[in-house]
Amino acid sequence: TVTGVNDLERDCYVAISPAGEVFAADFANARLVSFHNGSGRLVLENIFLNALFCSPSGVIYLLEDFCVVKKLVGSTLQTVIDFNSLPAKQQFWPIELFVTKDEVIYLNDNENSRIVRMNPAESFKPVVVGQVPRVCKVDLGDLFVAECGTIYVSELQQRKVLAFRQGSSTCTEVLQCPDRLSPMALLVNDRSLYVSMA
Repeated sequence: TVTGVNDLERDCYVAISPAGEVFAADFANARLVSFHNGSGRLVLENIFLNALFCSPSGVIYLLEDFCVVKKLVGSTLQTVIDFNSLPAKQQFWPIELFVTKDEVIYLNDNENSRIVRMNPAESFKPVVVGQVPRVCKVDLGDLFVAECGTIYVSELQQRKVLAFRQGSSTCTEVLQCPDRLSPMALLVNDRSLYVSMA
């Protein structure tokens, strides 16, 4: 409990800015709140978020209704990509996003078992940068793109972490989770991969 916001629901996406401000997508209350220096504030309300990410440059990106990527500019949202406006063959509905320091967007297209990159500075054409073979049911989760360009993605069905090396769209297995644990969140820091399991 903090000053300003003390009714956060149980399930939230969390993103932390370089300045240490914590943003939380509060699904049950359809809002975005932030916490900094012991106090909370309402950032946006009546918004239905599926994913949340803060780029290394401090820009907050949101995935709304599985079809629109927006970024927070001041207290308003600007649409970056609306997947419904893409040509029919390019449309897909992502479930997770990651944004690099160059504001290049990576998306988890779980329905098609792939990772897609979009660079708004160049083109809105989706580029497939990772494809998981569909020999069995695949359930892709969190993703993280390391500074070296390696893309890590959690695979919940088989309880694995997969990696796509730069320049290759085929994956390698880097971790099989023990027992009945599944990889829920990924982080790469100082050449080490950290995996939160549940």
